[in-house]
Amino acid sequence: MRTTLIRGLAGERDRGLNSSAGLEASKRVLHLVAENNELGRVVRLYRPASTVAFSRRETLLNGFAEAVAEATTFGFEPYIRPAGGRAVALDTDWFVLDVITPEDRGRTVAHRDVFTDFGGKFVALFSELGLETAVAPVAGEYCPGDYSISSRGAVKLVGTAQRVTRGARLFSASIPYSVSPNVSEVLARVNDLLELEWNPSTLGSVSDESSGITRDQLEAALIANFAADAEGESTLADLFGASPVDSDSPAIARAS
Repeated sequence: MRTTLIRGLAGERDRGLNSSAGLEASKRVLHLVAENNELGRVVRLYRPASTVAFSRRETLLNGFAEAVAEATTFGFEPYIRPAGGRAVALDTDWFVLDVITPEDRGRTVAHRDVFTDFGGKFVALFSELGLETAVAPVAGEYCPGDYSISSRGAVKLVGTAQRVTRGARLFSASIPYSVSPNVSEVLARVNDLLELEWNPSTLGSVSDESSGITRDQLEAALIANFAADAEGESTLADLFGASPVDSDSPAIARAS
């Protein structure tokens, strides 16, 4: 299957004036691939701006408006992400990996199988970098899930989620290279306002677990394991025909 690799960094725009690291593009890529399966697989790897990515379920919780206000006060853009899960606070010290894959509309693929397959790729990736991990949840972790990638059974290193639309699937992973004090603080405040349990000590990072792994090494390993067959590198402008993705409206209002 053809694979297209797109990379991005917060604050940068491609020649189509798309934010190269905007979370909003993930939904548009998902629907584009669903409508045009000949595009093949699209892998996006980027370092996002300071963002609190809420799930749609959290918009219904008491305290959601206050959590949005708190995130904004800290300089984090609130966003309703297309995949499931729970609130995640992230910034340019994190990588976000999106793998959008076309699917036969008449074939059902189990979420569990996809999580297991990609989880195994992460375990192999970290092993290559000299870090022992497992596909296993950590008690008290942020955005809890059975398919988290954890280290020492004590910290969560990668959070994963999926979203499926007719004709395509989005697998998304959030990987902290390091965790800034602002991310820790805003995540604590958001969880508190939403009355969601969370143990801050479970928030791990690649650099904390292995100081010998550089940011460039992590990025190279992610590409080698998830987009090794990509022919060169593209941009969102290439994919969308130079049609801007961005909107002047706040992300919290344009999410769907």
